[in-house]
Amino acid sequence: MLLISQMVFAQEKIELKNADQLSGKVIDGQNVREATGNVEFVQGNVKVYCNSATQFLDANRVELRGNVRILQDTLSLFTSKATYFGDDKRAISEGGVTLKDPNATLRAENGIYFFNEAKAILNGNVIIVNPEYRITSNELTYFRNNEDSFAKGNVIVTTDSAVIKADNIDFLKRQGKTYALGNVSIESDSTIITSDTATNFSGEKKSFASGNVKIVSLNNNTVISGRVLENYEKENYTIIKDKAELVQVEDNKDTLYISSDTMEAFRIKPEYYVATGNVEIIREMFLSKCGLGIYYRDNETVSLSIEPIVWQEQLQVTGDSIYAELPNNKLQRIFVKKLSSVQNSKLSFVISSNEDEYFKDRYDQINGRDITLNLSNDKINLIEVEGNSSSIYFLYEENKANGLNKVEGEELYIYFDDDEKVSKIKVDTVPKGEYVPEALLNKINLLLPGFSLREDKPLRR
Repeated sequence: MLLISQMVFAQEKIELKNADQLSGKVIDGQNVREATGNVEFVQGNVKVYCNSATQFLDANRVELRGNVRILQDTLSLFTSKATYFGDDKRAISEGGVTLKDPNATLRAENGIYFFNEAKAILNGNVIIVNPEYRITSNELTYFRNNEDSFAKGNVIVTTDSAVIKADNIDFLKRQGKTYALGNVSIESDSTIITSDTATNFSGEKKSFASGNVKIVSLNNNTVISGRVLENYEKENYTIIKDKAELVQVEDNKDTLYISSDTMEAFRIKPEYYVATGNVEIIREMFLSKCGLGIYYRDNETVSLSIEPIVWQEQLQVTGDSIYAELPNNKLQRIFVKKLSSVQNSKLSFVISSNEDEYFKDRYDQINGRDITLNLSNDKINLIEVEGNSSSIYFLYEENKANGLNKVEGEELYIYFDDDEKVSKIKVDTVPKGEYVPEALLNKINLLLPGFSLREDKPLRR
């Protein structure tokens, strides 16, 4: 049945309806007619107009020249030169072509249109204009019936919700989907996403991207990168998986760096970012690691949990939960808490190493249930300890070792001078203190219970 239909269709000849002048001849054994002036052909529902034409009767083909117009129902094709093939109702256009229908206007340097399939293949400076979108590319295949476009080469798709650029884009207009491949860029109201591949859903204003993913927030100087991304524009929510990194740039330098296995960005008020798995956070001299980190951008604070640790110059801080205030890139306060709900909960611990190479094996230490470190200009001026407080700090006199002090109590306040040396200690509730002379140090334990010095400080990538 299919074969019979094809044979009948192939026999549908192109009919000449009008010409001011007409002549016939034979070229290479083929019967040819030359038509000039107000030329009109018809084949079924296809009408062809031009200034002059050469009709190859046996081949069922017409070469069209000058002011060429081909009409089919609501479609109009305009070009200066074309060849129309009657057997498969196909027109090849050269020297610029324009296609118009109620849905869109298409233009290109040349192209092919298949009237039975309602399909156009366009090449060279292609552009589609529609009230709802615009596409430019080097090459494009367009299907009129469903408005699907498949573009290649320097593709730009512009809609009300986004501008999408890529090497190749499949734009499925009625489905509201756009598939992009190669050097992808998606620019929306508040973000720019770049990646190797991406899928954009215009109606839902959401995008999925993979491969060298980067998302730039246009509302601030934040850049997040990774391998896989989901972005929900309406919800102002983004999640990046697999080696996620965040960089916040201020004053032309990186002032915040966060890396993790997964990162979620909540671009609402207050704006915050949640990093999960192998988390590293760096801000100036503030270095940290944990299993779960939250950065609150508006008030410039960091919350760390799941085995958190913080380094600040010579300090190492550990506990079940750590909360740090970093306004204006300056560490101002660190809150360290012991949480009874945490499995294998441990006392909060602070270790301070000595910069002097002769005393590098001497560590000032503080532990307790909760510890608050207060800083000014990146220097400690007060440490407050609550619950089971203990402290060991070494003494020096004229740059010479002079033993140590051990202090215990329920609440402990340690004050520091401008050189970050202990200037005063205040103990509330059940105070206990002991001075150990230098000569007896080798006879006592110089480490508080729970002491654990780590050397795995994170490095900025």
